[in-house]
Amino acid sequence: MKTTRLSATSSSSNTNASLKSRRRSDKLGLSDRTIADGIPSNHSGVVDPLRKRRAMVGAAASVFFDGKKWTHRRVVELNNRGVHLVGSGDLAAASAAFQQAIDLRQLHQQQKMREQPLGVSACHLPYKVAVAPPPPSSYIYQRANFDEGMGAFHDLDILQIEDPLDLVEPILLYNAGQARCRMDHFEGAFLCFEEAAVAALHLISNSRCPSDRANGLVIALLHNLGYLHYRMGRIQESISCYTMALHHSRALCGPQRLSTATALNCLGVLCYHNSSDDSSRAIGLFQEALRIQVSLLGPDHASVATTLNNLGRVHVQRDEFDDALRYYEEALTIRKARLGPDSIDYAATAFNAGQSLHQKGALDRALELYGEFLRVARKKFAIDHRDIAVVLSGIAQIHQDRKEFDKALQLYEESLQVGKAALGENHSEVAMLLNRIGNFHFERENLDAALIAYQHGLRIEQKVLEPTHPNIVVTLSNLGEIYRQRRDFGSAVRLYSNALDLQIKRCGRDHHEVATTLNAIGLIYDQKGDVNNALKRLSEALAVRRSVLGHDHLDVSATLTYLGTIMYRKNMISNAMKLFNESLDIRRGKLGNDHRDVAFTMYNIGLCHHLLGSHRAAIRCYLETLRVERLVLGEAHKDVSMTLFKLGEAYKAEGDLDRALLRFEEALQIERRSGREDPATVARTLTEIGNIHLAYGQIGPMMDALNEAARISRTAGLSVGNVSVSQQLYGIEVSCPNTAPAA
Repeated sequence: MKTTRLSATSSSSNTNASLKSRRRSDKLGLSDRTIADGIPSNHSGVVDPLRKRRAMVGAAASVFFDGKKWTHRRVVELNNRGVHLVGSGDLAAASAAFQQAIDLRQLHQQQKMREQPLGVSACHLPYKVAVAPPPPSSYIYQRANFDEGMGAFHDLDILQIEDPLDLVEPILLYNAGQARCRMDHFEGAFLCFEEAAVAALHLISNSRCPSDRANGLVIALLHNLGYLHYRMGRIQESISCYTMALHHSRALCGPQRLSTATALNCLGVLCYHNSSDDSSRAIGLFQEALRIQVSLLGPDHASVATTLNNLGRVHVQRDEFDDALRYYEEALTIRKARLGPDSIDYAATAFNAGQSLHQKGALDRALELYGEFLRVARKKFAIDHRDIAVVLSGIAQIHQDRKEFDKALQLYEESLQVGKAALGENHSEVAMLLNRIGNFHFERENLDAALIAYQHGLRIEQKVLEPTHPNIVVTLSNLGEIYRQRRDFGSAVRLYSNALDLQIKRCGRDHHEVATTLNAIGLIYDQKGDVNNALKRLSEALAVRRSVLGHDHLDVSATLTYLGTIMYRKNMISNAMKLFNESLDIRRGKLGNDHRDVAFTMYNIGLCHHLLGSHRAAIRCYLETLRVERLVLGEAHKDVSMTLFKLGEAYKAEGDLDRALLRFEEALQIERRSGREDPATVARTLTEIGNIHLAYGQIGPMMDALNEAARISRTAGLSVGNVSVSQQLYGIEVSCPNTAPAA
């Protein structure tokens, strides 16, 4: 018995029917499909069980037909029965009813159907062969719990006896697709929607004045095709479908219609998920959608809140948390009023706003909103749900930020348990939770526990993610940092180098993240004492950063500073000063004169002048450093003490002992008032003070200072040899005056 294709026409001649199907497939670019049953030739082998009914329809047709006369009424009854069954939740029976109506319709439709060339739009229907849906543990699958505005056009369509015959088949296929969609039978739904879309596009392309119902059906079908692609993780194909839906909506319905706003919003969501590089386009699409929605629905509609929430997410993606919060707060107000405080969409916006507040340091309000999400999620979801794990982790981070470490660790461990139960042991988000636990232990300087968590996360990531995934790079870098802090520089370089190889494979050598890793490797080599490799890697990082970021970027300034520091230690002072001056120009241009990083660079330049004997130039640099540090850090900061000490040294070298003594005494006061004084620093400063008193011939103050320096050194286990009298005794003729010769 011949099995008919889902949209094939019946024919008394098997040969003619086969040729007609082939012609149509060629027009759609689907020549790789099997003509007999419509199953793709490269299909995975999963066959729609309802498709098997077609082989039996020919035998059963006589029950409903007298000869070749088609009973239109029976098709309408079957369709409407299916719609009713969907409403009552009996999806399998509904799907069977739709399939029976489709088979009856297709067996007896007129031979002239689709013999005319299809319109341009139909020829460019943007889809590929359908695939199985993602697993329930996947991110996109679980996003179906929340309203992103992607789930429009899901209502079924009732048929009337008087409906045009050309409209019956696409409506039947559309309804069948909706039933299968609700059963998570994405493949079967996809096949129904694609056949319906071709039929509907053909209908409106061959009609001088297509009905609003036909136009609406085309738009709905394109939306549903796009939505299925999205649910199956096929972002580019989904973008193609929604772009086509937007084009048809504007052409058929006009620019100021809700269907246009819906397509704009959906494209914005896809740009958001596709890449952060598309964030500007996403914002433009959402804002255009929002203008239409507000004008047609009013400012307090639930759909407006959905678009506002989507806008907030894009601004978070761009680290623009103030803008994100503005949209989230507005969406939160609307959703609470329209949907109620127990709505999962209200809760989702509360969580989103909580994340932005967390980033801004508003921990109390962030914790309150995280709690709102957790309250609703525990009502709506199973206790072991991915989003419960995520919010528990967010709450843990707040307690970590508050230094409430025991509570934080308890919540991190609970989050991990929930995540494993919801997603399985080997899931990328479980790895993310492990990395957060690793970060917690790293902050607590518990490097052994951090190492275990990072290694566990890395094993999972290497199992479930593509080999060059950025998360693997991050985890390798975290592990490298632990080994660096353990001073196991060989292991640290190896792990960072592995991360570098993955970055180069994924992004190419000219990428800012490659430069960041090169910079880190250079610093490790510097710590290791391998100056040549340090200079090589840092120079490579500098070249990439200049190429990718431009010559005036702050990251370029940082690498210049690192290179200058190495040159300074190698006593290549002129080279070091040149690098520091270039860094200073960048930082002043980007940060202004009153920034701590500017002061830091000015201090380094002062050190270079000091070593070169240009004491007046050194004093100018130290004074400017001191001005900025006092402005930014306050009078009592240890960096201020350090700068005062170097300023005292410069004044002393210049012979201005009064100013030198004043600066040394100021430095000593700050160090002692800090509450965590460094014995070596105090002893060194006292030694300088003692030597200046000696130069003045003030033996008492000299002895007090030097004796105290020696006592502090002995108490701290330091060498007393560092406490010594200066080789240049400025006032020796005063401290040891001429006397009469001995008798």
